Amino acid sequence: MSLVPWNPFRDIDNIGREMTNFLENTPFGFFGKATSPRVDVYQTEKDVVVKAEIPGVSKEDLNVYVDENSIRLSGQTKRDDEFKSENMYRTERYYGSFSRTIPLPVEVKSEQASAEYKDGILSITVPKIEASKMKGRRIDIH
Repeated sequence: MSLVPWNPFRDIDNIGREMTNFLENTPFGFFGKATSPRVDVYQTEKDVVVKAEIPGVSKEDLNVYVDENSIRLSGQTKRDDEFKSENMYRTERYYGSFSRTIPLPVEVKSEQASAEYKDGILSITVPKIEASKMKGRRIDIH
């Protein structure tokens, strides 16, 4: 039998790590993440594509704003009217407003953005600005 030195912070650290993992892996998260749908952002040769998980929200309750450098998603998840709080046994789903701004990896043509919402996944496709048309210029260092 070997002795293990007592470390009062070991258990607290483990509990904190487990709690953080739990909170971050819920569908909309907690503590600031409650307003953030999960997203994938990737580039093709010509486009930037953003796919966001937004289950249980009608497309009428979604808003998408695109500028040259970012996409902002916002909306609201509504509770069904058929459920009354006095009859509720368990409620784990998130209800309320959400918002998230997603920075894009390159500048895009915001006026040519398109979006599709199917099976709880919002897909946004935005054409990239060609490298030759990017704003700004290279300057010489003296």
